[in-house]
Amino acid sequence: MLRQLFRCRSMLIDKCRPVTSGQFLQLVRSAHRWEKYEKRRAGSNSKSGFSWGRYEVSLFGLSWLVTVKDLLGYKPVHEDNDPLKELVKKAWLLRRSRKYNEAVDVLHEALAFLGTRKDEMVRSRVYDELANTYYEMGKLEEAEKVFRNLIHRLLELHGKHEKDPEFIGISLKLADIFAQKGLLDNAESGFRHCVTKQLQVVEEHMKKFIVSRGAMVEEKFLVEAHGPAYTDPIALLGMCFESYAHFIINYRDEERLPEVEEYMDEALKISYQIYGPNAAHTVTLLNNIGAACIIRNRFQLALKYLSLGVDRILNVDECASMIPGFYCNYAEALFHCGRREEALEYARRAVKLSRREDQRIQNYAREFLRHLEADVKKKDYKGWFNW
Repeated sequence: MLRQLFRCRSMLIDKCRPVTSGQFLQLVRSAHRWEKYEKRRAGSNSKSGFSWGRYEVSLFGLSWLVTVKDLLGYKPVHEDNDPLKELVKKAWLLRRSRKYNEAVDVLHEALAFLGTRKDEMVRSRVYDELANTYYEMGKLEEAEKVFRNLIHRLLELHGKHEKDPEFIGISLKLADIFAQKGLLDNAESGFRHCVTKQLQVVEEHMKKFIVSRGAMVEEKFLVEAHGPAYTDPIALLGMCFESYAHFIINYRDEERLPEVEEYMDEALKISYQIYGPNAAHTVTLLNNIGAACIIRNRFQLALKYLSLGVDRILNVDECASMIPGFYCNYAEALFHCGRREEALEYARRAVKLSRREDQRIQNYAREFLRHLEADVKKKDYKGWFNW
């Protein structure tokens, strides 16, 4: 694993020239100004600040976030007699249930409860939860404002630095916000910053685990032996790789597809190392990148990644409800790669397996099969003079 990461860094470091924390904050400010200029120049033709078409494939880093324990360095919120902690936990649970408006109300209640108390760490915890809630809602203006405030608090009040996981996690989300707003150069600078810094962090992190055992001794089961203390920085690196890959596939030109493969292959290596090839997390990564490639008509690349998961997903209990959708994605990729009979086979399997799921999934699978069958017939039709 260590050798792979060193080799990966040597390949990518030239592409990912580091951005200092000061430069990144300047990018945040310049992005804010550029957005105002664009709105004035365009006459504010759109009522919303982002495209729903793009937003449907955003939030790609969330699959990694749930694997990085206490990403922002705050202690877990446990039930006790502190009503403020109860409010934060309630908001977190509401966000997980996608009851976003209720979560926002609870967090504003928590901020009012804080009042003039000088517990800055708790206040930052509330801001963090509020920013993430806005981000998941797609309220990009509000999310950016709170994330920017949170970055300043981390640097000025909590002594954090640009290599700390808190800074990296927020920077990834800000970069995604810039991308959704169309500020692509600022977004890419943010993603490069995150990849470069986290590669450096993981290099030092891995050296500690080997050096502590002696130069000629390497533990074989570091994940099992050390748990999150070993895996969290590496998981965050995987999140950086995946996020950058999705940015390129969603917003950049086709000639950069080799970079997508480089970053996603590294993200998958990390997922295999930490969770295993047949883990729910690995299958989710494959499905997400496959879906993103299909949306951008990169069907060969979609087929590459979906093929890796099409059999594995059957052995992952946590992914049972995902199987019909995964099979539909796989069928779509097969169809566009000229493998129409296989596409129909997997679409029919999706319909059959969807019968165990709720009505929404059943309807989706049936509609997908109906449209696919119609498209196959169109492809087969050769006209009256071409018997």
